[in-house]
Amino acid sequence: MKKQAAFILASLMLVTAGCSQDQPEAASQEIVKAKVVEVVTVKPQTDSVLLQLTGIMEAKRDAVLPFGTGGTIASIGAVKGAHIAQGQLLATLDTRYYQKEVEAAASQVTEAAARKSKTLKGANEEAIEQQQLQVTNAQNQLAKAREDVEVGARLLAGGAISQSEMDERKRALTSAEIGARNAQLALDSLRRAAEPEDVAIANASITQAASQVERAKKSIDDARIEAPFAGTVVDIYKQIGEQVSPGEQMIHLVDLSEIKVTLDVTNDEIGLFGKDSKVQVASQDGKTGEGNVTFVAPVMDKQTGKYRVEVTVANPDESWRGGMMATVKVPRKIAGFLVPLESVGVSQANHYVMAVVDGSTVKKEVKTGQLVDDQIEILSGVSAGDQLLKSGITFYVEGQKVEAKGE
Repeated sequence: MKKQAAFILASLMLVTAGCSQDQPEAASQEIVKAKVVEVVTVKPQTDSVLLQLTGIMEAKRDAVLPFGTGGTIASIGAVKGAHIAQGQLLATLDTRYYQKEVEAAASQVTEAAARKSKTLKGANEEAIEQQQLQVTNAQNQLAKAREDVEVGARLLAGGAISQSEMDERKRALTSAEIGARNAQLALDSLRRAAEPEDVAIANASITQAASQVERAKKSIDDARIEAPFAGTVVDIYKQIGEQVSPGEQMIHLVDLSEIKVTLDVTNDEIGLFGKDSKVQVASQDGKTGEGNVTFVAPVMDKQTGKYRVEVTVANPDESWRGGMMATVKVPRKIAGFLVPLESVGVSQANHYVMAVVDGSTVKKEVKTGQLVDDQIEILSGVSAGDQLLKSGITFYVEGQKVEAKGE
C-alpha cells in the first residue's frame, strides 16, 4: 500500500510539473498571434465613374387651349389621343352673331365715309330731312336696345337666359349707341357748312367704325382654336352645343417629340453640368438615350438649396411619357483613389486610414475628396498598392499585429 501511494503521489507531481511548464508557452503563443483582418488594395481608377441623379420626365410642350371669346361650341375637330399637326383647326364657336357684327360695322364705315363726302359738299333740305328720319330711327333702336338690356338683367337674375344671351344684348346696345351718335353727328353736319372740325369729326367716325370692324373680326378669330404646335390630344373638356366662356379650358395638348428631365443638383455637383453638354438618360424600363443639357440655373433655389438643371432628350416614338422617372448619368472626374467609405476614419479635424505594412497596422492621415455612392475619393496620403483595413478601423491601434486577408 505504501508503495502504491508513493507511486501515485509521484505521478501527480510529474503531471503538475508538466502543466506548469506548458502554461507560459501557451500564453506566449497567444501574445504573438496576429489577428486576421479584411483589407482592400488601393488601385488606380480605370473604369469611368458616373454621377446618377433621378428626375421626372415632362413633355416638351404642354398647353391647355381656350377660346378667346365666349359662345356656343359649333364643332370639335379632334378626339382624345389624336396626333395633331401644327395649325390644325381643333374647335370653333357659332360665329353667326359675330358675322353680323362685321357686316354692321362695315356698313357703318361706308355710312361714315358717305357722311364725310356730304359734309364736304354741303347738304340740301331733302338730305337734311332724310337724315332727320335716320336720327329718329336710330334713337328708337337705341331706346329698344336699352329696354332689352334692362329686361335681360332681370331675366338673367332669374336664370331665364344665359350670360351669353345677356352679353349679346349689351353688344346690341353698344351698336345702337354708336348708330344714334353717328346719325346725330351726320344731321348736325348737314345743318352747317363744312368746317375743319366737321371734317375731323367725320374722319373720327370713319376710324371708329373701322375699329368696330376689326374688333368684330377679332371675335371671329377668337372663336377658333388652332394647334399652336404638333402634338397629342390629352383631353377635351367640352362638347358640341355647350356654352363656353372666354379663357375657359377646352383642349389639352402635349408635345412628346422630346422629353425634358428636371434635376435638382447640389453645389458640389453643379460643376459637372455645362450647357449643351451631353449626358445619358435611362428610364425605369431600361430604355436609354442621349440627352442634351439645355438649362443650368445661374442661382440656387432658396427653398431646395440646389440648382435646377434641365435635360432634353429626343423621343421620336413617344414611348417616354410625362411623369415617368428617369435617371441621368454624368461622367465625373476622379483625381485620386476610390476606397470604401468605412475604410476612412475621422480624428478631430483630419481623416485617416489604417494601412497594413509588414504585418502591422500603420495610421496614415489622408486628404479626401468627393463621395461616389458608397466610396470616397482619397486625394493624398496613400499610394497604389497600399493595403487598407476595409472596416472597423476604430477598433485597431497603430502597431497592432494583423494578418491581411482580401484584395
